Amino acid sequence: MFFLSLIVTAVASPPSADVLQAAWTRHSDRVERDANHPIRLNRSDFETVASGRVAKRRIVEQGPDRAMGLLWAPVDRNTLWIAVLDDIHDTVVQSLTEHRLANSPEGRKRLYQRLDLPWPFNDRQWVIEIWNNQGLVQSTHGAVWERSWDLTSPELMPQPDPQALWVPMTNGSWLLVDAAGGTLMAYSARTTIGGAIPDEAVTRWAMATLDEMMMHIVERSKSIPDHYGPEHEPVLDGANAPIPPFQLTGIK
Repeated sequence: MFFLSLIVTAVASPPSADVLQAAWTRHSDRVERDANHPIRLNRSDFETVASGRVAKRRIVEQGPDRAMGLLWAPVDRNTLWIAVLDDIHDTVVQSLTEHRLANSPEGRKRLYQRLDLPWPFNDRQWVIEIWNNQGLVQSTHGAVWERSWDLTSPELMPQPDPQALWVPMTNGSWLLVDAAGGTLMAYSARTTIGGAIPDEAVTRWAMATLDEMMMHIVERSKSIPDHYGPEHEPVLDGANAPIPPFQLTGIK
């Protein structure tokens, strides 16, 4: 994780906290109103990001807390977005297995995921539906993209693991905003995995892994301009329009 941070810092230093805060504040009211998982950022978040680190915070909600991370990357939004979405070639979370299921009638992506846990705990499994928030795109005139997920019916997985427990709740989103020639990337998630594992332990684990996960996305974005060529299946941007390969610039 420290090595990845050095790579990003060596390529481009983050803009000031004032610049980052101004880029976010232009859209913050609409994010709070129209995002599926709205977040409210504070001054200390932008100061942390301006220092080159991931800003992390717990957002208190009824039930488990939401783990939130914020990072500025010297990467264009299209490239970073593909690094998040095109995960079939990448493993962001170790010990997580996933299978692509048939899309919903609205074109939403569906995934079966299973998390391998150490003995004596049972593995966990769930089915999620993932979509781009078109309401937020429209209200911000395309300035903010949100990629959200939530649980959907377990029956969509024809052959689940009979020994794994079904997760009772998981949801979250990625939010990407153009900022100072790069991209502000916010991530938030909250999960209850049931069984003997308390929600607090899950939230602590999520908070502890935010740095590595978000830095990994930035690191992977380096390979996206070469990987995402004309022969690649088009990836849809936050407005559900195909991203042309020639629009990618990658790390700056």
